[in-house]
Parts: sequence; C-alpha cells; structure tokens
Amino acid sequence: MEKYIKIILPVAFNLLFIAASNAQEVAGNNSVSSKLSSVPIDIYIMLIIIFLELIIILYLAGAILQFVNMKTRVQSIETEKIKKVSWFERLNKTVAIEDEAILDLKHNYDGIRELDNKTPGWWIFAFYFTILFGVVYLYRAFVSESMPDQYAELKQEYALAEISKSKVLSKITSDVDESNVMMLDAVGIAKGSMTFKANCVVCHGEHGEGNVVGPNLTDQYWIHKGGIKNIFKTIKYGWPEKGMKSWKDDFSSSQIAELASFVESLQGSNPPNPKEKQGELFIDSLTTSTAIDSIH
Repeated sequence: MEKYIKIILPVAFNLLFIAASNAQEVAGNNSVSSKLSSVPIDIYIMLIIIFLELIIILYLAGAILQFVNMKTRVQSIETEKIKKVSWFERLNKTVAIEDEAILDLKHNYDGIRELDNKTPGWWIFAFYFTILFGVVYLYRAFVSESMPDQYAELKQEYALAEISKSKVLSKITSDVDESNVMMLDAVGIAKGSMTFKANCVVCHGEHGEGNVVGPNLTDQYWIHKGGIKNIFKTIKYGWPEKGMKSWKDDFSSSQIAELASFVESLQGSNPPNPKEKQGELFIDSLTTSTAIDSIH
C-alpha cells in the first residue's frame, strides 16, 4: 500500500507544479498563454483530485484486504481448533477450559462460577423419547388396554414358572431310581393317587386297607420293608413269587416315584376295615425325623 502512495504523491505534486508554472507563463508570455489557453487550469485541478481519490481508494482497498486476510487467519485457527476437538467434546458440546470465558454468566458464588453450558443433543433426544414412550405406555395401559397390567404379567410369569418347573421335575424324575428317589410334594402325590386307583385298588383296596390278595399299606408293618426307597423298589421290580408283579415296563420312573410317594403318604391314615398286620414293624428314620421337625 505504501509503495502506491509513494508513486502517486509525486505525480500529484508534479501536476500542481505544472499548473503553477503555466499560470506564471501566462502572466509573462502572451504567446505561451495563447497556446495553453486551450487547456484550462480546472483540468489540472480535476486531475489532482482524481489522483487523491485514487490514493484513498487504494488505501481503503488495502484496509479491506488486510481485514480479509485477518478473517482468513482467524477461520484457519478456528478450523485447527475444530480438528483438535475430540468426539466426546463434540457429542456433549463442551467448551475447552481456556474458552470458558465466553460461557461465563458473571454469577460467582463462593468461588464457583456459573457457566451457560449447552445441553447435549443426545440428552435432549433421549428426554423427548421418554416423553413419547410415556404417552404411548399410558394410552396402551389405561385407554386401549392393549397391554397386560402388572397383575396379568405376574400371572403369566407364574404360568411360565410352572412350565419350567414341570420340565425340570420331569427331567429329574426321569433319572430317578431306588437309590435316589425322594418323597414328592402334594402335586406328585395326587398324580400317584390317580395311578393307584387305576391299577392297585384290586389288590390293595380303595384306601390301601388291603384285601384277600394284597397287604394293608396303611400300617407300619411291611413284608419287604417300608420307606420311600423300598416301596419304589417293590413297585419297580415286584415280587412275582408273592403275587406282586413288576411295573417297570408299565410305568415310567417318574410315575413309579409318584405312586411310591402316594403309598408312603397312606401311613397312619386308618381306613375302615383294615387287613391284619403282615410282615415286620418298619419305622422310616426319614419320616420320623420329618414328623419330629413338623411338631417343633
């Protein structure tokens, strides 16, 4: 910019000098004034003004260029800063510590400054999503009733749990034998009762009281020992020489366990018209300890 001013200023001064010289020559030499009369002095003044305007234009142009260059440098610096911003800062719209002054709300309490931090976009999106979810949930739960309430869901969970329980029990009882059989619960005993009524009443009576063929199953006297394991063994393998057939080909292991549990549950039931005692007294230690525990 300065070099243009150094060029234009001498030209402007030379024009002023020429205009002044012409004015003097006009005063001293009529012949020269006649020659220069065709070039008025206003022309020289206009040329000088044009050159001065040109200087101003060049100066303003230089200032604009300087401003543009400065803005370009600022943009390049900001671009470098953006490139250095981590994905976490972009995601949460955080500002670098050195730039926190632009967020300062001028509210200082006990040395703690309040900053106008922007709420991250993902947080706002999640907040709006929860509102939408709540509206849909309330509509389905209380208006259209197209989804089950908590009590219905609880019943469904209970039903699924019973199915899972049955599968587990069936898997366990399928591997049961006389060495690991255990007394079943009320459901298993009830199933054993149905099996007993369908297959064993002929020989042992309707209530297990015994008859002409089979012994009484309700007392503590047993021909081949009592207890859940011995009863299971008797049902499974039988005693053909004494009229008790083997049921292992007719019933599964789980069915035999259910039937044995039912027979064990008949102890002390005192049915009408029981058959006389047969065999030896057998007291199951497991049953006795269970009874003692229930008393305490």
